[in-house]
Amino acid sequence: MAQKTGLSISFLSEIERGVAKPSMASLRKIAQTLGISLLSFSDIDDLPESRQQQVLYPREGSRGNDYVTKVNVVRAGHRKKLGYPDRPGFYELLTPDLSRKLEVLYVKIEPGFETGPEPIIDPQGEKFIYVLKGLYQMIINGETHVLNPGDSIYYPADSPVFFKNIGEEAVELVFVLTPPVF
Repeated sequence: MAQKTGLSISFLSEIERGVAKPSMASLRKIAQTLGISLLSFSDIDDLPESRQQQVLYPREGSRGNDYVTKVNVVRAGHRKKLGYPDRPGFYELLTPDLSRKLEVLYVKIEPGFETGPEPIIDPQGEKFIYVLKGLYQMIINGETHVLNPGDSIYYPADSPVFFKNIGEEAVELVFVLTPPVF
């Protein structure tokens, strides 16, 4: 695991024991290596068992799922939610489950939140963000973009990204990505 993620054995051990609090980038590396969703690290007891084991990161040689054939409604208050106890903000899965062609998240980031020192880099794909509220800064491929309510941004998923809330109120946004890798 250490070799595949680039994280030290001691750091991985500390994460396992609950001693270390990994950055979002470190969690993402672990999830990608394991072939699971970042959402798998949240409390999944409320999901049906069949959905608890779904893989988001395609393994080599695997085929993607077919497009949806039926209507699915995701009710407010019944969404899969990921938050960090020591970090302000959360993500909610707006799509019905983790096995779609794309993934849509509602994100709320409190003032002061920012990604860690390592950039977030995902597999090839596409990402789209629409800002509903707040002042959101993204650094993509070393270029700074400041987004206001109503602004949107579209970028390659494998670009190195840092982001933060630079305003005095919570940032709320809709985040769409394909393939689903969160």
